[in-house]
Amino acid sequence: MFTQGRLTRGPGVDPRRMLFAVLDVETTGLDASRGHRVCEVAVVRMRGDGTVVGEYATLVDPRRPLTGTEFHGITPEWITGVPTFAEIAGDLAVHLSDAVVVSHNLPFEEKFLEAEFGALGMRPWGLPGLCTLQALRTHLDRYAYRQPQLYQLMTGEWMRGQHHALADARHLARMLSLLIDASPQPLSWAGPVPVPPPPVTRTGRIAPRTFDLRKGREGWLANLTSGLPDMNPSPRPHPQGAAAYRSMLGHALGDGRIVGEEAQRLALLATRAAFTQSTIRGVHEQVLMEARSRAEADGVITSTELRELERAAGNLGVGHVIQDLLYVADQEKARKNGPLKGWRVIPVGESASVNAVVDHAVSHGAAVGVNVTKTVRLVIAEPGTDDPKIDRARAAGIRVAAPAEAWDLLKAAIEKAERGLFDDGAGAAVAAGVAAGLGTEAEGEPWQSFWRSRELSDAEYHARFVAPHEHRPPRVPAGAAPVPTGGRGGCAGAVLLLASLGTAVAAAASTAWPL
Repeated sequence: MFTQGRLTRGPGVDPRRMLFAVLDVETTGLDASRGHRVCEVAVVRMRGDGTVVGEYATLVDPRRPLTGTEFHGITPEWITGVPTFAEIAGDLAVHLSDAVVVSHNLPFEEKFLEAEFGALGMRPWGLPGLCTLQALRTHLDRYAYRQPQLYQLMTGEWMRGQHHALADARHLARMLSLLIDASPQPLSWAGPVPVPPPPVTRTGRIAPRTFDLRKGREGWLANLTSGLPDMNPSPRPHPQGAAAYRSMLGHALGDGRIVGEEAQRLALLATRAAFTQSTIRGVHEQVLMEARSRAEADGVITSTELRELERAAGNLGVGHVIQDLLYVADQEKARKNGPLKGWRVIPVGESASVNAVVDHAVSHGAAVGVNVTKTVRLVIAEPGTDDPKIDRARAAGIRVAAPAEAWDLLKAAIEKAERGLFDDGAGAAVAAGVAAGLGTEAEGEPWQSFWRSRELSDAEYHARFVAPHEHRPPRVPAGAAPVPTGGRGGCAGAVLLLASLGTAVAAAASTAWPL
């Protein structure tokens, strides 16, 4: 199915300008020849410079007893109503076309896809492929080449949502981007060119599964949404599934918060509704807009209604729907709690200068008084103004200031309040001076220290990674099903044969996707 090319330090095409389809599948077992089937598939389409241009992911009904749940986490309730491989074959073929297909241990995916497509009478051949397990072995001198360990080495982070197809594909896409963009030596693509999609029927059916569902900083629903594929365009959601999701969502929002059990149920309903990131956000926006309309129906949004809308916006992850309301509320709150909170000023006269100073004071939390009382801090009047309020203020020891003097007084009060109790005003300058005198050294990428002095040749690769396992049958415990050499996850015994560039080009020239 795939004709493998390679990322080489020699001549070739600049991979940063190429399109890659990063593939991951979850299966009911490790051996397609023993009847195991695909139960989830994901593709992340990206340019070599790291720009993701689209995603595709769906659960697949394997039409056989669902096994391997302890690894992939898919249970029978998640498979209910999802499409079969026959229903997604056309869409998957399109997402794998016009790009180099990438996987970590590509032969594993190849065996399953050949079996699945072959059962439908499709015989794909000559699609360009890149095995990142093979590529990283070729360029990195490392003791472990499994994807989780390599991901941690290359990014400094641990993989989240392992054995969820979309999560694994996203992680691998990031690894590929780093390999292409940040390698100590420039890499080129030497291999066949992408092939156009076949003339197949597309159903648009999907049942995406979110991954790594947790509350986190963003909240349950924001994480649920981010774990769905970012498809453009997105298929239309299933009407009944979307209605069920909305009903459950309204129930969950009723008490102002969403808990883990409710999030799990919503995740299952999102799969049954065939939601993607854009379609589920559309539902969340609609729910909040309808709630806002109900709050605005009487012409006034009370503080209680605003708090309820704000909680819902935080839960739904669509705060922009009420951003204008929150902005006005925040401005009012900031004004009331500004640095001049507790100040009461009295304007005397109607001059533009007096009004401007008073407006400035109010915008920073001051209140405007009418009568001279003990709570008044400042009376603002033009020089020479004759008014009883001025006389009463001076008699009470309250400061009377002209507009220009009042500006200076208010400015000093604002600066003092904003510095707080500890800052003497000179700290910022001292800190800037210290920072300027400190030298900073850029830290190198840890994974680059494992870069081989030269890439392995085909013969060296075969001798080191293939030959030791060619004539050694795997040891299988009594009663267990045999595990094929080259199993999932980049095992040391994976049999990966690197085709020569001439063979690759010849294979690419043949017709792909014959039906």
